[in-house]
This record gives sequence, structure tokens and C-alpha cells, in this order.
Amino acid sequence: MQLFEVNPFIRYARMHAYFQPMKKDSICYDCRFFYILRGEGSFSCGGESFTVGENMLIYLPPGTKYRFTFTDYDTVNFYVLNFDLTDRYYSLSKSLGTATEADYQPEKKPSYQLPAEFTEPIIQPDGLYARNAVGKCIELFLKKDTYYAHRASAVLKEVLFEILQGHDEEDGGYALCRSVSEYIREQFAETALTNEEIAERFHYHPYHLSRLMKQYTGKTLHAYLMEYRLHMAKNYLITTNLSITQVAERAGFASYSYFIKIFRERTGLSPARYRQTHRSMGL
Repeated sequence: MQLFEVNPFIRYARMHAYFQPMKKDSICYDCRFFYILRGEGSFSCGGESFTVGENMLIYLPPGTKYRFTFTDYDTVNFYVLNFDLTDRYYSLSKSLGTATEADYQPEKKPSYQLPAEFTEPIIQPDGLYARNAVGKCIELFLKKDTYYAHRASAVLKEVLFEILQGHDEEDGGYALCRSVSEYIREQFAETALTNEEIAERFHYHPYHLSRLMKQYTGKTLHAYLMEYRLHMAKNYLITTNLSITQVAERAGFASYSYFIKIFRERTGLSPARYRQTHRSMGL
């Protein structure tokens, strides 16, 4: 099987708020994907031990023996996906589960050749770039709307190929900024959205996150948020009949007077004049 043939088939996708203590190693029958949202401890696999922490990402191929040990099992929170890298075995629609070494049945494992790139476990301590996508994948799987299986498969496929890129420190910074940008585009209308709130959401100090945004986007965190709010305000002015007050609110400005001030500074026009000018231009 080659990389271009990868077409994930998901048979289990959940967020777990509890983890049963593992007295023995487990062996997975299909591919396994873990994303740690909360929890500390250790993870052993292939004779190695890794420190478990928030945003840790783990991919395991079929037949992998592994074990988690958490310091506080009641506070663990994580995403888990069970899947094949092919849709050849779509008839096996339910989770194949895991086994101990004593009761493992090799014939239960779907038989297909994995791409060479996915034949070994992949452990990344900081997989923040994949957090939203994995959550989206689980959401699609649980809602089961039209085409949910194909859409969830497409999301997981993108995540798997991002994993292969390695994401060294520089790539991780780029991926983080991309996630922050997506978050701003989703939440810009919330007037409470600030540098501090965004930084807390991504578990970084506001100064450090702002510095990374400047490095990868050319704008500080505050400047990026302000520019996107103004972009949306301009769009509302041209394409809707909302009042100026409503435009300010919908674009995330808590103060009408502040919106007018910033808009004039950045465009040289009042919002009303901007609307009049651009609508007359037919834009």
C-alpha cells in the first residue's frame, strides 16, 4: 500500500473523561490514535517510555503493544480513534478493541500492508496543531450527518499527513499560529476575546504567543485580531443593511466610539462614508 492509497476508515471515535488503569500491556488490532487533552503520567511502547502531558499525540499501527500509566486517572481527558488506513474492511464497523499478550488473536487484525511511513508508532509531545481537527473528526463521527464517514475520513487523512511532516520546533510554531488564526476567525465576534483569553486557550503566555504570531504572520496577536475584525466590519458595511452600531457589535467591538476611532485611523473614512463610497463603486 502506498501513501496515495491511504483512505482512513474510522470504526470508533470518542472523547474519554476517564481512563481505566492498565495492569498489563494492551495490543491494538487496528490503528490507534490518542490525543491527550488533560492528564499526566507515562506511556510505554516498543521498549521505550515517554512522559505523558497535555497535547501529546500518539499514533499506533495494528499489533502494537503499549501501556498508559497516569498519576490521577479521574482527571484524565483524551481523544481516541480506532481506524484502518484503508476502507477495505468497512464491513467491520465496530471497534475491534484490544487484547493482552496472553489472549491476542492475530487473525482478528485486518490484513493489509501499511505504507512504510505508518508501520511504526509515532509519538509527538506537542501535537497542538492537530487538536481542533481531531475534535472535528470525532464530532462528525458522533453526529452521523449525511456523508459523515467520508468527511471524518478526509479530516483524519489530513491529520495523518501533517503528522508525517515531523513538525520540528519551527513547523510547530507555524502550525500553532495557523490554529490561532482559525480560532480568531471563529470567535472574533466575541467582545471578550483578548490576547489573554486566546493565550490561555492555547496554553501559552500572551507575550510568547504574540511574538510567534509576529514571526509567522508579520502581525502581533492584537494586530491580527484587530485587522480581522475590521475586515469583517467592512464586509458587513458593504453587504448588509446593519446599522453602524450593529456592525460594531457583530465585528466584536465592545465600544461603538472605539470602533469609529479605529475605523477612521485605519481607512481614513468613517464607517458610514466607507459604506457609501464602496457601494457606489458596485463592490
